[in-house]
Amino acid sequence: MKLRLMIGALVGAAVFLGVLFSFAHPWLVVLNAFDWASGAKPLSARIALLEPAVDVQTPDDGEGPFPLAIQFHGCAGPRAPFQQQWADVALSAGYAVMIVDSVGPRGFDREGALDKVCTGKTLLGQERAGDVLAAIAMAARDERIDRTKIVLAGWSHGGWSIMDYFAYGDKAPAGVAAPAAGAAFPALDIAGAVFVYPYCGPAARSRYQAWEKTPPLLAIVAGADTMVDPKPCIAFFEERKTAGDPVNLVVYPNAEHVFDDPYLEPDYIEDFDAGLRDDAVEKYRSFLLGLR
Repeated sequence: MKLRLMIGALVGAAVFLGVLFSFAHPWLVVLNAFDWASGAKPLSARIALLEPAVDVQTPDDGEGPFPLAIQFHGCAGPRAPFQQQWADVALSAGYAVMIVDSVGPRGFDREGALDKVCTGKTLLGQERAGDVLAAIAMAARDERIDRTKIVLAGWSHGGWSIMDYFAYGDKAPAGVAAPAAGAAFPALDIAGAVFVYPYCGPAARSRYQAWEKTPPLLAIVAGADTMVDPKPCIAFFEERKTAGDPVNLVVYPNAEHVFDDPYLEPDYIEDFDAGLRDDAVEKYRSFLLGLR
């Protein structure tokens, strides 16, 4: 109840301020308020939080440095078989893979993540954007990795987080302190990004803040998604295409959220579509190979 009252008060204040200051969208005022309230710690603290739960895999063949695909799971957290099926695609394309667990280090199991993260009570995309920055920083110091060929890949909440990372540009994401004077965050140009049924709703910063840079993008949207509204994502990526950005937008009209997950619980397994999963796998592999 207290949380709902707090959010209600913030939204009310945001609407008032948004009207009073027409240059600021009301939702952006809300997001900035959460940003301010999240408390900022050095990037090193975020790295220390996540690093013990990061899984880095390299191809069996060839020698490094390897291009890298960094995987960011959905709101309920990583599940090894699902993450590995996508890691295997990247490995087969000659990429190293970094799988980032954003919920385990914060003390959430799957049920806890479903209750807290999937409902938006904690860890909004703008805060998890700091996890994206931390993962890039970890990759930058790994001698096995080709720093010029880092690809970000996110599913659902993970896609939202990557999009918010791009919206921040060179500024500090929520919960991360700005670098000390004369210092800077890792200045790496991201080679590409992949979004699979991402969240693009009202709490997504990309709706209100333009990206400073847009790498080649592969956006896979589930057209019949009942978990996140696909329409804002389709509109967002279509706008970027119209603006001349390198966007490959794939919409599966009849696909549900997590259509690519053969490891779903029995109550949801009917949402899995093997044919669409296989098509998405090939599109992902082709996208990665095209960036090498």
